[in-house]
Formats: sequence, structure tokens, C-alpha cells
Amino acid sequence: MKKVIIASVAVAVLTLACGEEEGVTPRVPDRVEATTPANVLKNVAISFNQRDINLLKAMLSENFVFYFDPRDVGRNPPGKPEYKIPESWSRTEFLSAANNMFRKAYRISLSIPTGRVGTPGENETTHKADNVKISLLVMINERDGIIVERGYCNFEFERYEAASGKKFWRLTKWWDRTSEFFDESPGINPTSLGRILALFR
Repeated sequence: MKKVIIASVAVAVLTLACGEEEGVTPRVPDRVEATTPANVLKNVAISFNQRDINLLKAMLSENFVFYFDPRDVGRNPPGKPEYKIPESWSRTEFLSAANNMFRKAYRISLSIPTGRVGTPGENETTHKADNVKISLLVMINERDGIIVERGYCNFEFERYEAASGKKFWRLTKWWDRTSEFFDESPGINPTSLGRILALFR
């Protein structure tokens, strides 16, 4: 497997380890009720950061599809010349890759600020959120990592009613667009959310 050693990874890891006060590790956020699309994405981020595959499963609809960035389709993930990235993955394929990442990665940090997710109307049963910024850092070991410093994704959600009668939301579609925002800085190997996930498929 090709290992990417970049200076910004070390900086990112140090940033993650410290809170607002030097040396203070921030409290890990608790999961939230999936009563809004924004809360679904908060739980998705928590599931990656806490390596909680059951929480991730609960946030995805049965017909969930992950769409790779068109710029990545047909390409290889880092160090995997035998695998060509397809147009999309089913829920099962996505969860398998995520679970492998949860088990094998040294450190994972996924951030999905939810300010652009919006609020669906009271009677809406589906909701789409475009241009939602994400960042992802996956450390392979203490020193080597791969990073999406900035990038955008599109998401689609569906509302459903639980047996209790309470209404919740789930993620039905996730479009990766992070290949559009490769960092061209010297010494940084460009990557994307889809290529990082495909590395663990």
C-alpha cells in the first residue's frame, strides 16, 4: 500500500489532539436523535470518529447509494492497482469499506459542518443538501496518513416513521465531489473521499 507522508497530516493530528486550551482533549460528542437531516450527518461523523459501525448502519436507508466523484470512476485507490473505482456502491459495499477502515486505521477524523444542510418543511418526506463541506483525515499509522483537507459532497435524505410514531430521517444518497478540490500544494498527494474509502474496500 502506498503511504502518504505529508507535513499537514502531523499538524492536523496535533490540532485534533488539543482543544481550545493547550493540551486539553475535547470531549467526544454523543450521538444525537436523527430527527433532522443535519443530525443524521452529525451522527455519520460521530460513527467514523468513534468507529461505530452500528451507528452508521442506523443512519443509512436500506436503499442507500454512495456515488463516487466522476473524476475518480475507473481510477485506482492509492496502492490498489487491481481495483477500479466504480460509479457507485450499494449500502452493503459502503458499510464493508467503512467497517474495514474502522478496524484497520490508526486514527480517523471526519468533519461535516452542518450549516448548509438546511431544514426541510414540515410535510416534506425527502430533503437534499448540496455543497456540504467535509474534511477527512485517516492515519494509516502514527506517521503516515491520507487527507481530504477540503471538499464538498451532496446528500439526500428520507423521512420515516418509527413504530412509536416519531418521525426520523435517514441518508439515502451520498455524492462525493471532493476530487474537484485537490490541494496542489508541493508535497501533498491529492486524494478524495471516494479514493480513501476504496482503499479499504
